[in-house]
Amino acid sequence: MRSSFEQWMLKEKYAKVRGLGDRLVFMKELINWKPFIPIVRSVFRDNAMTGGRPHTDELVVVRSMLLQSWYGLSDEELEFHCNDRLSFQNFLGYPDKVPDFTTIWKIRERLVEAGKDELIWKELQRQLDKKGYVTKKGVIQDATFIEADQGRKRVQNEKRAKKEGREIEYTDKQKSHMDKDGTYAVKGGNVHFGYKSHIKVDVEYGLIRNVDTTTASQHDNTVNLVKKRDKIAYRDRGYFGTTVPKGVTNKTMQRAVRGRKLNGGQQRRNKAISRIRAPGERPFSVMKRAFHGDRTYVKTLERVSIKEMFKAFAYDLYQLFTLKRKRIAKAIDG
Repeated sequence: MRSSFEQWMLKEKYAKVRGLGDRLVFMKELINWKPFIPIVRSVFRDNAMTGGRPHTDELVVVRSMLLQSWYGLSDEELEFHCNDRLSFQNFLGYPDKVPDFTTIWKIRERLVEAGKDELIWKELQRQLDKKGYVTKKGVIQDATFIEADQGRKRVQNEKRAKKEGREIEYTDKQKSHMDKDGTYAVKGGNVHFGYKSHIKVDVEYGLIRNVDTTTASQHDNTVNLVKKRDKIAYRDRGYFGTTVPKGVTNKTMQRAVRGRKLNGGQQRRNKAISRIRAPGERPFSVMKRAFHGDRTYVKTLERVSIKEMFKAFAYDLYQLFTLKRKRIAKAIDG
């Protein structure tokens, strides 16, 4: 356990970092972290009756996953930077011990198995509603590919073996490095292998209100994130022909079908929808470029799904900070 003097020294050193501009200190103040504690605690197996090794601090778990998403880190890189960077340690609350990469991996697995990842997401959404970020002007649904490593050398070897009429037997170690759920999809002449992230974004505030993950080959129109309270649903041509819940205005772009082109009114309607939908691309742009989240290195749909959830969580905090900063700027300008 760190002494009070060591804690004081770290905080003194961090004061210089904060003075240089540390966005994480503001991220830390955006939401109430306490409701996440019992959600994460429920997946640990130590307690007063059975004993057991003390578990990792629950807030360190949640905040570590967010740091991983913001900075596009592997589990090994996350462990290193949490020990190396003062800004990370301050965000984590200067824990006595930072979880190693295997601990992070195991906790993430337990969260998925127990369905606690869904509860974490619901708690974030509850807090957004409580802050007044309720959907008023509709939602935008869209999807993007999350590329995975298809193992080019393995694919070539398997093609060669198939031609020769033989099968390749892999060791357990080799199998552990193979993607088990990723699939292929072709769009715009480009071949994608991996997964697809589906999100629903609030039109007014640009916050992600729902997220789902599928394999790359699953068509966009098979995933409907629109709920009754969303009022208006803005979607691109990929969702043409699908319905929305009763009471929701369907603003899905229309698509030309065989033997029937779009008329002038339909084209104007599509352009109007496109202008409203355009900001819905921002989350993907931020998560792929700023968070370096365009690829995944985990090998199953469940593991990709929880990482995409935390990435969406990280984006919502990023957007909350942006909204707060804009309001301050408007107040100054006014």
